[in-house]
Amino acid sequence: MYRVAVIGNSPVTHIAALACKSAGFAETKQFASLSQSSPDENAVHCLPANTSRIINALSPSSVESIGLCPDREQVRLGHSAYLLSELPLGNFYLERYGAPLVNCTRKELIELLAQHDAFDPSPAKKSLQEIEADYELAILCDATPIEKKIQNGDIGGFDIYTANVADEHLLRNANVTWMGKGQVIFQRSSQSLTHYTFITHSQLPFEQQQWHRSLAPAFAHKSFTQTFYPKQHAIAENFQDGRRAYIGDACYAQYPSFLESHNSGMEDAWVLSRMMENYEEDIGDGLREYERYRRPRAVRVAQSGHLRLDSLTRASVNSRFWGYVNQALSTRFLPEIAMQKQDWFHQHNVIKGFR
Repeated sequence: MYRVAVIGNSPVTHIAALACKSAGFAETKQFASLSQSSPDENAVHCLPANTSRIINALSPSSVESIGLCPDREQVRLGHSAYLLSELPLGNFYLERYGAPLVNCTRKELIELLAQHDAFDPSPAKKSLQEIEADYELAILCDATPIEKKIQNGDIGGFDIYTANVADEHLLRNANVTWMGKGQVIFQRSSQSLTHYTFITHSQLPFEQQQWHRSLAPAFAHKSFTQTFYPKQHAIAENFQDGRRAYIGDACYAQYPSFLESHNSGMEDAWVLSRMMENYEEDIGDGLREYERYRRPRAVRVAQSGHLRLDSLTRASVNSRFWGYVNQALSTRFLPEIAMQKQDWFHQHNVIKGFR
């Protein structure tokens, strides 16, 4: 089998290295990211069943040991905290999808995964060309070559803020979506912190007095992360290029409105490693098969993220009202139908399909 270089610093990078080694590619080496970004080590990772299943198949310890498994998912009105809808998680989620939904920090997840001999905690910084001179296949996990340049005058952007708070929030065992006037706040808790993601139209600043008093600590720690332009992000046409493979962030944008999809690169890594194993004598065929299976999935996830972002940040009062009514009725009176609408994502089992 040929030599494989995995490039990046994210949890997806570690999964890619572990998956390649489990597929028989013993000469797999992980290199530091080629980008200069400094990600937040306390950022929350909301790991759905399709991701936690892969982690538990490859990691020396279960992801549940480092994370928190929320017992319910709620939608609340931002000002009054009125409970608009609720769906069960916890054991119900585990039994329905065969693996848990777990919240943990980026640091905790990387420490769990960085226990393999392909990982060097201080690898020599090399250029991509230098790496490719020594390895037959390079897997890029962190780069984002498909992001287009922002043009002057572009509109439709969303400002993203985050906060990590060491408090005992009354709803720490719930994944909560707080709905505001064209704005939304996601609340997720790990074992040690409560994490918040704030999303608003770029021309619509957050006003703390418009939100429930329990969110005051989140506002006190809120800091700007990025401006997200949906129209400026696209899915790469190709997930491979000769002797290079792109997974996760390297080939598609992560929608801030779909936190559970932010680790889809782990699905990419598993499928890529199985295709490499199946076509070990022909790298090109293996990469083309990987792209054929994974790109349609990425397209559907991106479409769902876009629709969620649009529905969660409605500017029209009338549109928000009817959206709330529809959400309340569907989850309270027809919860099974509400669950079925998300099964396509959470039931996706790449391990079973590509063992």
